[in-house]
Amino acid sequence: MASLRSLSVAFLLSLSFNLFSTALCVATVQVADAELAPPVLPSSGNLIELPIPSLSLKYIAVGRGVQNYTCITPDAAPVAIGAIAKLYDATDIAYTSTTLLHMFPPLAVTITTPHNPSTSLRLYSKILKPLGHHFFDAAGTPIFDLHPAGEILFATKIQSVKAPATASKGPAGTGAVDWLYLGNKTAGYTSIGLRAVYRVVTAGGISPGCSSAGESHSVDYAAEYWFYE
Repeated sequence: MASLRSLSVAFLLSLSFNLFSTALCVATVQVADAELAPPVLPSSGNLIELPIPSLSLKYIAVGRGVQNYTCITPDAAPVAIGAIAKLYDATDIAYTSTTLLHMFPPLAVTITTPHNPSTSLRLYSKILKPLGHHFFDAAGTPIFDLHPAGEILFATKIQSVKAPATASKGPAGTGAVDWLYLGNKTAGYTSIGLRAVYRVVTAGGISPGCSSAGESHSVDYAAEYWFYE
């Protein structure tokens, strides 16, 4: 009889352990799935927002560079003639904390990026590896060359909205450039691996204005770039 009781206790303990293990596995999978949920593109707070992404999120980068302008006459509004920026990979951080991610551009615009393009960027305690660079070609087409991943986007602007009033005005104190939605430019170009990009959480980049004809100037800026495939 004692032996039968022992077997019954052992069976119940084994059953309880198996049920606990199954519940733990299910809970772990649910937590993992929750952690892997894509971060949500931030909103600007304008009455009209950038369109909600319908594509799959692939990368999130912090861009740090300059917005370039030229002046036709001293009294004319500055004409934007493109931008140049280094891109640093913040994808993993974005999946962990978008709050921390959104703190990066206001800090990045105040610091100098590493001269070596293969050197990582430190923001707060995080190390962001180089993801590529952003520039404009002679035809004025915005290009996002993510050379470490072997991917490139030739873009065209689809929509813009003003940056929030609370956005960082940058070192020059002139204000933050617009948020943008750019799609894939197919006429004469072939993108690889990317179909769209959003520029959000901008810091700095607005021109201070023109003082002389023919003047060209650059203004420091930083932003988040959300790439989709």
